[in-house]
Amino acid sequence: MPILNDGTPVSGSSAPEMTISYTEIAAEVGDLLGIGRTPSSWSSIEEDRVDSIIKSGLRQVYYPQREAGSTYTWSWMRPEAKIVTTAAYDTGTVEIASGVVTLSGGVWPDWADEGELHIGSQIYTVKTRDSDTQVTLDDLTISNAAGATYSLSRPSYDLPAGFDGNFDGNLHYKTGDNTLWPSIVMVSPSMLRGKKQIYNETDRPLYAAVQPKQFVAATGQRWQITFHPSPNGSYTFYGRYMVRPAMIDNTDKYPLGGSAMAEVFLESCLAVAEKRFIEDTQIHQKEFQQLLIQAIDHDANAFSADFLGYNSDNSECADLYHNGRRVGNAIHSYEGVVYYD
Repeated sequence: MPILNDGTPVSGSSAPEMTISYTEIAAEVGDLLGIGRTPSSWSSIEEDRVDSIIKSGLRQVYYPQREAGSTYTWSWMRPEAKIVTTAAYDTGTVEIASGVVTLSGGVWPDWADEGELHIGSQIYTVKTRDSDTQVTLDDLTISNAAGATYSLSRPSYDLPAGFDGNFDGNLHYKTGDNTLWPSIVMVSPSMLRGKKQIYNETDRPLYAAVQPKQFVAATGQRWQITFHPSPNGSYTFYGRYMVRPAMIDNTDKYPLGGSAMAEVFLESCLAVAEKRFIEDTQIHQKEFQQLLIQAIDHDANAFSADFLGYNSDNSECADLYHNGRRVGNAIHSYEGVVYYD
């Protein structure tokens, strides 16, 4: 089923006829369990049992063991995220009283509670956006006279709800969009804090770190990305990440992976039902393992690089300095060793 860049199924969109749906999987599982193929005829206990089987079946496909101690990451579980940064806001002037910042001549942006307030050489983190003209800082001891100029920057951004891991390498600009600027280097949160301690002005970002947001049980784990320096304008970055798949149902019908994975998902769910409720048989378990191996091989071959470059060894080349990558004029020598450009 087509997915957004946050891994969420697109409601109401159609999928190819060969893609397997929740209804089809549920019917096959019900048939195997001997409760019939029509969910409307099942009891609530039987419905819960089938959903539990499907959920387990999906999980063992989404996170497969390729071999002992090794898991495989599917190419279709690494969508591309688009992250657009926000320019700093500096309209109007502010007054601070015991950590409460009152804005005159402007309206705090919606993202103000994620911002950092710059006044002169001082920087304060914002805790809450209380209204269009008032925010509260984390530090409630701060006060400043009215009429102060300021700048509110936004270093951190929420990642898609389906984000479930770090990015594959660095973040990049699209071709033709500031292509001469370097990629955003992904670093650890501790390294980012160290860089921020040395330089904490707004500028074009050079580094970024992913870190978990405070856990909320009602919504589950969420993540955010923080840039350094804090962006001084609107920049657009792209990067692939690991998606957290959602459970399928009668509304969001289709699992990730498309038609090529249909039989793998079906046999996985049947294998779970077989293991839990049918004794002395492993027909579907064996079929699932065979299909899984084939699917992993297909995915790895289809989406891996065809050519990794020429691994050349010029150690026996008689004219090394004039035949290959060292062509050019010597630029300097040191203790008898000549260095080329």
